Amino acid sequence: MGQAFDEFSRVNVEDHALTRNALLEDPNHDFETHYNRSTFMFRHGLKGHPLLELPSIIELGRRLEKTDAAYWSNGPVGVSARWEEGTSGRKSLTATLENIAENNSLVLLKSVVHDPIVGPLMREVLSTIIDFVGPALRDDVVCGRATFLIASPRRITAYHIDGDVNFLMQVAGTKLFAVYNQKDETLISRQEIESYFAGDSNGAVYKEERRHEATLHRLEGGYGAHVPWTAPHWAQNGDDVSVAVSFNFDTHTTERFGRIHKINRRLRSLGLRPRAPGASRTGDRAKLAAYRAYALAGRLKKVDLDQPDDFGWVPPRA
Repeated sequence: MGQAFDEFSRVNVEDHALTRNALLEDPNHDFETHYNRSTFMFRHGLKGHPLLELPSIIELGRRLEKTDAAYWSNGPVGVSARWEEGTSGRKSLTATLENIAENNSLVLLKSVVHDPIVGPLMREVLSTIIDFVGPALRDDVVCGRATFLIASPRRITAYHIDGDVNFLMQVAGTKLFAVYNQKDETLISRQEIESYFAGDSNGAVYKEERRHEATLHRLEGGYGAHVPWTAPHWAQNGDDVSVAVSFNFDTHTTERFGRIHKINRRLRSLGLRPRAPGASRTGDRAKLAAYRAYALAGRLKKVDLDQPDDFGWVPPRA
């Protein structure tokens, strides 16, 4: 996969005028129209912000060094790599960030929405996204998060899915970003999604023969892309250090469907063939009741009935 960025470098961003100092630009109302349905590109105003430059990020990393709010891995990985690859015997978080230009690493700083320095900016962006999307997100949101992604030149971020709705904003460097159709069950099966929600972060299985079916975004500083819930995606950086921020939302809808996927995983292990979330309102209600019973009995790994995790920010209600 080392040639992936070169091969797709012909994919260009659409040129939109960006209002000076604006956080987001949405001339075609894509946020409202395509939210959690399909991927799209957009312009943002985070490029060049001093809090998002590498020296500030290294200081942020030092503040998070002794917390559980960071993930990092050292060394090359492929598109189909597992998340634990490169995490054994790795350098410290600070050393990884300080040498990110040459150590073939990926760093995720996850609790930045609560950071006293950069947190206010992150919450402002989250609020702006909610305003751009409108009621579909505003009336459904549980919490928002922000995660910094810092990666070495040409570093690959492996194929995976996420359990939240994602708006990825490239701040510095370039990235080839491949996003697949989350509605295609021949590409991402219910079993793979169930495995993910049962606790396997590597549940989505990369299929090399389907590689060219992705929507390909060539992101550079000032551009972003939307990733719907459970849409598979992977990325490869260009020739410079990449800095991006992922703005994510948990919603009542995605949490409800995630819980149903967990119960479906249990039913499938018993030899049953459960229906997908949304296929039966009565069935969904029964599964959610079962989820609550299992969670309260301590039989599920993560009890997330009503409260967002510590990384989340709850927007104020009007």
